[in-house]
Amino acid sequence: MPVKILDVNPTDYTVEDAKAHDAAKLWLKRIEELYITERSHQKIIGISEVGSDCRKCVARKLAEKPKDISGGWYPFIGTAVHQALEDGFAGRGWSEDYLLENRLHVHSYKGLELGGSCDMYAKAGVVNDWKVVGAKALGEAANGKIKQQYRIQAMLYGLGWKKKGYDVTHVSLTFLPRDKDLKDAQVVMLRYDEQVAMDALAALEVMIDAAEIVGWDAVIERQPKASFCFDCKKYEQEEESDLESFIQR
Repeated sequence: MPVKILDVNPTDYTVEDAKAHDAAKLWLKRIEELYITERSHQKIIGISEVGSDCRKCVARKLAEKPKDISGGWYPFIGTAVHQALEDGFAGRGWSEDYLLENRLHVHSYKGLELGGSCDMYAKAGVVNDWKVVGAKALGEAANGKIKQQYRIQAMLYGLGWKKKGYDVTHVSLTFLPRDKDLKDAQVVMLRYDEQVAMDALAALEVMIDAAEIVGWDAVIERQPKASFCFDCKKYEQEEESDLESFIQR
């Protein structure tokens, strides 16, 4: 990350220039440290991960396997936008219309306690999840092309609200542009379909049952891997680190 003092050649830096330059490098470095949040350390599977097309990583999550902990600028932007929306909606006195960031419990099975926090419930009966995305995902949403993972996530949130005693008629994914204006946002709404949620939960139960018989490593090994998966890289980096530590003993 370059730091420049305009109109000054680095070879001509004064002591004060050097101190200012180093101060800027430090605050940039500290922004990276903010990427790592409490959620970064979460080993157990979350609602947003249940429908991942990388079934290998779903199994790893169920097994609570460790992975390399890292973050990035885009997720950081997403987290910041989520927080700003929560604070903004709460601060405007709109509580008669919305419930914000409620904890939901979706499912229990043999030690699995699946739950999480949902961005918004509109009292019109609509569950909403914010997605802060780039141009490609925004274009796909505009064309009605939605990841199955997102559909399952939304239906599981709906199930959580139903179990909490609320009426749910629709689930919504609000795609907010990371690089464009708000007018380019896309709201994709689906009629609530509980069967989608139940099928996803049944798939988790099958993995858990299989692990009781053959063990988690065997279950993980047999699961298909997505063509590209960020989490796979993180798990593999952690596995390589563990192997190197074992060799160095």
